[in-house]
Amino acid sequence: MVKRARKGQVFLVDNDMLRRIADAAEIAPDESVLEIGMGRGELTQHLVRRAREVVAVELEERFVDAAARDFDRYDNLTIVHGDILDVDWAELIPEGRRVVAVGNVPFYITGPILKLLGEHRRQLKRWVLTLQKEVAERICAPPGGKAYGALSVKMQTRGEPYIAFVIPADAFEPKPEVDAALVTYRYYDEQAVPLAGSELFGHFVDFVFAARRKKVGNRLATLLGGGLSAAEVASKLREAGFEPAARPESFSPGEFAEMYALLEPYLDAEVRR
Repeated sequence: MVKRARKGQVFLVDNDMLRRIADAAEIAPDESVLEIGMGRGELTQHLVRRAREVVAVELEERFVDAAARDFDRYDNLTIVHGDILDVDWAELIPEGRRVVAVGNVPFYITGPILKLLGEHRRQLKRWVLTLQKEVAERICAPPGGKAYGALSVKMQTRGEPYIAFVIPADAFEPKPEVDAALVTYRYYDEQAVPLAGSELFGHFVDFVFAARRKKVGNRLATLLGGGLSAAEVASKLREAGFEPAARPESFSPGEFAEMYALLEPYLDAEVRR
């Protein structure tokens, strides 16, 4: 019998896939894991056997109560009843410690989860998440294709994403309408990419891709709001080795970071707010 799930909530029940997720996380015996949404504990049982400790955050009280009974023999598991988007990370992760975040993320909160992890990247060694396959492909897409966009640039500028494998819809209960994929992600050293984590850089990238069929030079001139004319923007881009008539998908994440550094001094006050 399938237990009723909240809207958008599915459970990964294929044990081989669960084992592969735990393997892909490459958890060392001395590492700590933050599990995002333990659900019925299908993945948790693989994590507690590998990690030094697991802190599992779960929103639904019925799953928390069941896990307290089912996992009572594991002294390396701490179960936190709460919403991962609202809990105090200082209480989850001791100061100075970095963890591996692992989870089967409900598709409808992927955006907020990715934002949350980015905000706490200093506390993370890496994350390993089951995401909707389409979103995973967008995160990992190379320049030039339809899947490549603002999400690709922002994620690839901050770290290195990789699709470990695809998880078919049949592996979940209840069965979703789309396949999923496991994404592993390691953040770059912040000192190596100081601009990439800023909200202003994110706005810069979002604005350019919001009209992806327009030429980058014209789009950036609009963004600058009079800080530079279209001709001046085009000149600066050419001097830096960029073609202003190219479309956004032509530029790599690193090139977007370079363009941002080049034009950031000219962004007006309205853009900065």
